[in-house]
Amino acid sequence: MTECIKKRVVELLLTFCMVTTGSVFVCAVYNKIFWSGDTFLDADILWQLLAMAFVCSLGNFIHPYREISRRRELFDRGLHYVYINVVVLGCGYGFGWMDIENIFMLAAMTLGILVVFVSVSFVIRRLHERETENLNRMLKEYQQAAQRTAKQ
Repeated sequence: MTECIKKRVVELLLTFCMVTTGSVFVCAVYNKIFWSGDTFLDADILWQLLAMAFVCSLGNFIHPYREISRRRELFDRGLHYVYINVVVLGCGYGFGWMDIENIFMLAAMTLGILVVFVSVSFVIRRLHERETENLNRMLKEYQQAAQRTAKQ
C-alpha cells in the first residue's frame, strides 16, 4: 500500500471515530430534549449511527491531497458541509430519528451537525498543519545538511 493511501485510510478511520463520538454525544442531547421521559431506545440506533458516521466519513474524499486555491478550498469545504447535512438529515428522516415537520427538531439536528462538523474539521486541520510543520522542519534540516556537505 502506498504512503498516500495509508494516510487517507488513517484519516478516514480517525474521522469515523470522531464523527461517531460526536454523533453519540449529539444523539444523547437530542434524545434528552425531544424524547425525554421513559423512552427506550432500540439497539438498532447504534448500528444506524455507525452507518451514518461511516457514510459521513466518506466525505473526506471530496478534498484533494494537493495544493488548491483558497477559493477552491472554501468551495470544497462548503460542498462537504452540504454532503454531511444531506447524509445526516436523510438518515434522521429515513431512520425516524426526527419529525421533518417539527422545525425545532430540524434546527436541533442542524445545529448538532454544525457542531460536529466544525469540531472534526478543526482537529483534522490541526493534524494537517502539524504534519506540514514537521515536513517543513525536516526539509530545512535536509537543506542545511546538504549545504554543509557541499562546503566541505
